[in-house]
Amino acid sequence: MKENGAKGTLSAWIKAGIGVLVVVLAVLLLNPLSCVGSNERGIKIMFGAVKDTVLQPGIHTHVPLVERIQKYSIVPSEIKMEIPVGSSGAITKDNQTVGVVVTAFWRYAEDRIPEIGKNYTEERLKAIIKSTGEAAVKNTIGQYTIFDLAISQSEITEKIKNTVIASLNQYPVELTDVKLTNYDWSDEFDRQIAETMNRAQQVRQKEQELETAKLESQKQVAVAEAERDAIIARAEGEKQRVALEAEAKVLEGEGIRKYNEAISQNLSIEIRMRELEIEKIRVERWDGKYVPNNMYGPIPVNTQGGIQGR
Repeated sequence: MKENGAKGTLSAWIKAGIGVLVVVLAVLLLNPLSCVGSNERGIKIMFGAVKDTVLQPGIHTHVPLVERIQKYSIVPSEIKMEIPVGSSGAITKDNQTVGVVVTAFWRYAEDRIPEIGKNYTEERLKAIIKSTGEAAVKNTIGQYTIFDLAISQSEITEKIKNTVIASLNQYPVELTDVKLTNYDWSDEFDRQIAETMNRAQQVRQKEQELETAKLESQKQVAVAEAERDAIIARAEGEKQRVALEAEAKVLEGEGIRKYNEAISQNLSIEIRMRELEIEKIRVERWDGKYVPNNMYGPIPVNTQGGIQGR
């Protein structure tokens, strides 16, 4: 009896385990829940028909075996296109064949995810982006000469990007960036560049020699003009010196003349003062008797004790 009871208990446990396993498998196979990540968007597909609602990040339910949820990443992806030198390469405005590596970054248009599920596969969209990018590159490079490529790279890249964006508007994708790298051209053009650079170097050398000759000529002219100006300045200085010396002599003679006149006037004044002084003495000494006018002659002496008059 005990053995039969143990077998019954074991059988019950086995049945319970099988039941749990069936439930887990059913949940796994018929899971009605699906999670859309933060960098994803989803759509519901019922028996192959795509519903128009875009599923945002989060948990979403669907009917098992009837509906399924298709998820699309909205993180930009990269497509690299290599345009080789040759017949399939880009042709510049001056008929030179150019090769280039183009890298395009794209992503699904978030609000047009249902359209993708209905009409496109990822491979088809990539092929569209690639063909559109190659056509834009060739068309844009064709507007420039090969010599303009180096100095106009930013402008060319921006034109290609705008062209591709405009062309992809009809498709449910968005272009986020375009990069052009590794420009290449034919060996023949390499030889042309080398020859052109050699000739340009020769021209620059001749121009430098001509410029040096011009500078030397200008230097000689400047030296000659400086010497001429110096001679003229010395002559003008000598002329002014002679004139100043002559003027100084005139002034010196005039000064001497005025000095002599002043001396002469002072002498006349001195003589006159002496005369007045003598006249004063005569007047002071006069006693009312006759006094000769000539005070410079001998005065008669009266032996009797007075001045003898006439």
